[in-house]
Amino acid sequence: MHPADTKYAELVKAGLPSQFCLTWCEEHDLDEVARRFGADVETGLWADEDDIEELEEEYPAELLQLVAVGDWTVALEPGGFQGSRSVVMEALSVGTRAFSVYWNVELDSAVSYAVDGVVRTTFDLVEVEGRTGADPSALDPLLREVGLRAGLTVPELKARSLALGERLSGALLIPDWLRHPRYVFKIVNPLPDELVPFAYRYPRAPFLDEPEFARILADPSPSMAAAVTRQVAVTVIAIAAIEDPLAEEVLRLLDHGERSTGERERLRELLIQDAGALMEQAKLLGDGLEAERLTLAGKALLVLDRTLEPLPTEAARSSARMARGLHVPDRASYMRLVVLGNVIERISQYVD
Repeated sequence: MHPADTKYAELVKAGLPSQFCLTWCEEHDLDEVARRFGADVETGLWADEDDIEELEEEYPAELLQLVAVGDWTVALEPGGFQGSRSVVMEALSVGTRAFSVYWNVELDSAVSYAVDGVVRTTFDLVEVEGRTGADPSALDPLLREVGLRAGLTVPELKARSLALGERLSGALLIPDWLRHPRYVFKIVNPLPDELVPFAYRYPRAPFLDEPEFARILADPSPSMAAAVTRQVAVTVIAIAAIEDPLAEEVLRLLDHGERSTGERERLRELLIQDAGALMEQAKLLGDGLEAERLTLAGKALLVLDRTLEPLPTEAARSSARMARGLHVPDRASYMRLVVLGNVIERISQYVD
């Protein structure tokens, strides 16, 4: 039996949970590690095995358990997954290194390695060869060393992933550690999701560097709500290839405002009428590409209606949420809508 498999069997026997997230961080200050995780540092306390069992029942997904091993801290989340999130790995690794392994009972999984605020490589245990990140091959020599590769059984994949963390850090997982007191915290307010998902940055999506998009991302505040709304409008017009002249009227109104009292509401009524007519045509056609095109165009007009909500933040939020429900034919447009949705949800925190 491979040494890593033997070690994993010992850990399971000692009480390693069936699902967890285990994170190594090259930082020995436990309070600092907890803070970077997004935990409430004021909740920190030392707990023995019995105390931890009670806390795990009370806080099944929020409990963070820390122990120092040399210059590293090892963090266990028996029911959580914060260490698997790229935003957390980036925070943990600022000025240092971090490595995490996560799996649940359905074998949703993630292995991630970050250095100085950047996720260098990340992969799913069941797709070891599908590594992504700023440097997907960053751990390749160690993967070969511990024997983590495609074709292994699930227990072998789990065993080798833990061995990878040990080999990288030198912080070994001793079975008795699972019975020793640990410094525990509650993660009450997890770190907020990133505006731009990790996968959109490595490789970097070109639209992120467009001047207007870059301006929005640089200042995700209520002052950018109108700019978000316009980007939603432009994106859905392109997605649905809308030729209705009302689309141009929407953009004009968003840019310059109403030319006369009541123009906004009249335009909204016309958008809803045209949307209904398009979707009725689609129903008459039944199935087929033309029916799908008309349906998409009709739904896009309804998104444009939402862009004309009188309050800027509500217009952005309502239109972005509805746009995410469109059948988007290309990945780049979908990514645009995801980022715009993330931005307006962040903005909404300022005004709700």
